[in-house]
Amino acid sequence: MYHLQKYRTKASRHECPNCHDRHSFTYYVDENEEPLDPICGRCNHETRCKYHYTPKQYFQNHPVDRKAKRPFIPKMQLITKPPQPLCTLPFSYVRQSASYNSTFVRFLCGLFDKGRLDCPTVRRLGELYALGATKEREVIFWQIDVKGRVRSGKIMRYGEDGHRVKTGGGTDWIHSKLMKTGLLPADWQLTQCLFGEHLLNWSTNRDKVVALVESEKSALIGAACFPDYVWLATGGKSQLASDKMKVLSGRTVIMFPDVDGYHDWKEKAKELIYCKVTVSDILERNATDDERNAKIDIADWLVKQLQDRDTKIASNIDFNSA
Repeated sequence: MYHLQKYRTKASRHECPNCHDRHSFTYYVDENEEPLDPICGRCNHETRCKYHYTPKQYFQNHPVDRKAKRPFIPKMQLITKPPQPLCTLPFSYVRQSASYNSTFVRFLCGLFDKGRLDCPTVRRLGELYALGATKEREVIFWQIDVKGRVRSGKIMRYGEDGHRVKTGGGTDWIHSKLMKTGLLPADWQLTQCLFGEHLLNWSTNRDKVVALVESEKSALIGAACFPDYVWLATGGKSQLASDKMKVLSGRTVIMFPDVDGYHDWKEKAKELIYCKVTVSDILERNATDDERNAKIDIADWLVKQLQDRDTKIASNIDFNSA
């Protein structure tokens, strides 16, 4: 009966009772959006904090509250709410933002084509994934679903070294900016999809193996190194929701979790019965202790191979057996 509160605005995220981050905690709420208890929810900082207190755990520890919080309702009296219409953005925002003028793209140019601004590798990535940029040279990763609908755009700040800049917010969303300026209604709701999901419907990609990673950066670097795969990103370790993954029905999928997410993704893969899934252990097998402490992802590993060899990735790396 309870579910994690959907993100609407910053006010829908609260102070975590464990790490006390003021805007990282998601309540468990009922169908009327009423929270079960201020301590019942999940922190968004999955690696650093890991706080997750479920309704089941709450009622086990507070058995008296079960009747008071959730009186028994016969099934015949239950009224299900009609599904809310999917909120999307006009594709014109994607066209208007199209640009390679971001620090992240400059990093990619240096990585693949020795700093050339007419870098053909990056041009191909930009066309595939509809990369955009803000006036502050932040990159925009657009989420476009398999039907070509624009769910939103994630705005991220990177340094010249290709690492995230997390100070001053670090991450924002196009729909949030539009809501603040009154260009979207206050009840507009984000429903995320996989980054790169629109590529699944391209005729040239329908028989290709899907490579699934956590971050958009990993998807782009993977697509540059191994273009024979369709590289998609979940957008986070916890973003493997079954409703989002069903777009992969009937596909062959190789999952490349970050080095600290291997076991979680291994368990989650068991639920994806509608596609053929393999979870790569390439990082699990090859990461050093320092790399584990740094919580590297597949992008970090590929970048290291590129920089160590100063050319292409060695031909003896076989992802099919990874």
